[in-house]
Amino acid sequence: MLRVIAGFALAISCCAPALAEPFMPGVIRWGASTAEMQAALTGKCERMAVRKIDPPFLDNTKAQTQIDCEGFVFRGKPRHSEFVIGDEQLKLVWIMTAPGEDADLRGAMTAEYGPPDHRNKTYDAFVAHRAALRLDKHEVLFYAANAAGDTEPDFRPDAK
Repeated sequence: MLRVIAGFALAISCCAPALAEPFMPGVIRWGASTAEMQAALTGKCERMAVRKIDPPFLDNTKAQTQIDCEGFVFRGKPRHSEFVIGDEQLKLVWIMTAPGEDADLRGAMTAEYGPPDHRNKTYDAFVAHRAALRLDKHEVLFYAANAAGDTEPDFRPDAK
């Protein structure tokens, strides 16, 4: 009997389909400092540059920095990505995409998150998962809970 159970367990473990990679990259750690994100991104960027954003565009933020990551692999392609840090906490991640990818990205996001919570000419927003597909500049946005006030007003139907 033990052999049957062990054989069954082995068959399930070796033949089970691999779980799909989550849509949001695992390197994103909300609340991480600039130094923590630089360490996490080491080896994931062909080039990495840190720059101060002055004045900050995030609401209620005294100091803002941004890590520009060239060659960050997202959905199988190397891309320019921006990791936005306000007051030493990661708050936003923008990943550049291409116009021809919008339908595939929307499909992948819908498959993982369900239908968009809000849609307008600029965004398909998955607010419950703090993610959005930007349609005018062709980017994917991920944002921390404490950055919702900076992003979610842009998702309203009348947002421009």
